Amino acid sequence: MKTLSIGTLAVLATLASSLQAEAPRYGVQGLVNIPLGDLKTYVDSKPGPGVGLHGTFDLSDGHMLRPRLDYGIYPEASFATVKQTASYLSLGGDYLYFIAGKPEGFYFTAGLSAVRWSFEHKDALTKVSSNTTKIGLAAGIGYQWNATVGTEARWMHSSLASSFKADALQAGVTIRF
Repeated sequence: MKTLSIGTLAVLATLASSLQAEAPRYGVQGLVNIPLGDLKTYVDSKPGPGVGLHGTFDLSDGHMLRPRLDYGIYPEASFATVKQTASYLSLGGDYLYFIAGKPEGFYFTAGLSAVRWSFEHKDALTKVSSNTTKIGLAAGIGYQWNATVGTEARWMHSSLASSFKADALQAGVTIRF
């Protein structure tokens, strides 16, 4: 048991030292979510705004981790007497790889998250709300203009059911403090 504890501490110490390549930075992001696939049909192709909070942990040599919390909403879509809305809350993390080997310029990103989806369907007689939490995947590219401002485009995928895919193209601006 002591060997396992000492080994675990050694691994954690090594990981902690590698995470300290640069002090963590925190920031905000503004997003425009362009719905794709089944989500596009559900919200009548209307793009929606999104906001987020994130932290960045520079692992050196162009590698970075970014935990994030995002919220987005799609405007109400109207079909005759039916009105529908969709929103999401996403908690996840991204891996960023900067081509220049330092946190500036072009980068690739890939991420994994837990996405809490909320849907509402209203007609003249009923109002039905549903919520579900699913895995979300993201991949994209970005450009870090300076130490504070960056832009990013990424594809987000979340499969709500075998017959409903909640995909979106996200365009965003990130600001780090």
